[in-house]
Amino acid sequence: MRILVAGTGGVGGYFGGLLAQAGHTVAFLARGAHLQAIERQGLVVHSLHGDFTLRQAQAAESPAALGPQDVIVVAVKHYDLAQAARLLAAAAGDETRIVPLLNGVDAHRVLARELGGGQVVGGTCSIASRIEAPGVIRQESRLRRIAIGRLDGRSDPLLDELVSAWRAAGVQADQSASIEDELWAKMVFIDPFGSLTALARATAGEVRGLPATRALLRQAMHEVEAVGRAAGAHLPADCVDRAMVTVDSLEPEVTSSLQRDVAAGRRFELEAFSGTIVRLAGEHAIEVPVHASIDALLRPMLARAEAG
Repeated sequence: MRILVAGTGGVGGYFGGLLAQAGHTVAFLARGAHLQAIERQGLVVHSLHGDFTLRQAQAAESPAALGPQDVIVVAVKHYDLAQAARLLAAAAGDETRIVPLLNGVDAHRVLARELGGGQVVGGTCSIASRIEAPGVIRQESRLRRIAIGRLDGRSDPLLDELVSAWRAAGVQADQSASIEDELWAKMVFIDPFGSLTALARATAGEVRGLPATRALLRQAMHEVEAVGRAAGAHLPADCVDRAMVTVDSLEPEVTSSLQRDVAAGRRFELEAFSGTIVRLAGEHAIEVPVHASIDALLRPMLARAEAG
């Protein structure tokens, strides 16, 4: 397989790095100091599952010179997705599988709207990973899961090959026949966890350890569950309990990407989190008081980050 990773951050750098480390042909899109460091020293990955360095990592700023790929793994920030999709058209042939590994529940729709070629599938992942320094990825949780699948539910041999490659590298990877349900199941966990850790500037251990905050986390999860069901997702009856098990399994010091971006004053993915839940709740006439408050309180921080 020829694989292009668009967005060499915590997600793309780690999961793409595993594939390259295993001998697959992987090219990484990056920019600025991160790209320069990868070109100079390779891509360095520090992980609880084992450190490695890709000394000869193929990295570029644009996909224009790379030609059509078998797979494009899209792992940019949600707010950069539409622009990135238009650039990726140069690397998307008719048989290219476009695999989004982003937060939120609508990345595949954005990609399908913006890309003129390729076959967009659904995808989601669970991992605690980040750029520690230019050219350096730190993966800091035992959790590393990927689910991908065609939107029509049919099996896909190329996706099977990709899943097998990740499994061989130790990732819990699956091809799902109901990938949109998988996206919502993750949303039940990641949206409340990301939003509350961002608003409280807190770690996983701090948010789950205080009774009042833990109760708020569960209430927010139930709101996502209600909105997801109204939007057509088939969620397990115990999806909130499962999401809490995930929260409780995280190392105490783990933070969310949303929390880190908010704390650093960077632009952040508000629309992929509470923005989506508040919007869909309005469309389905569902009350989501926790998310309405979260969204309202994070909006000034986003405006400040975008202005600065």
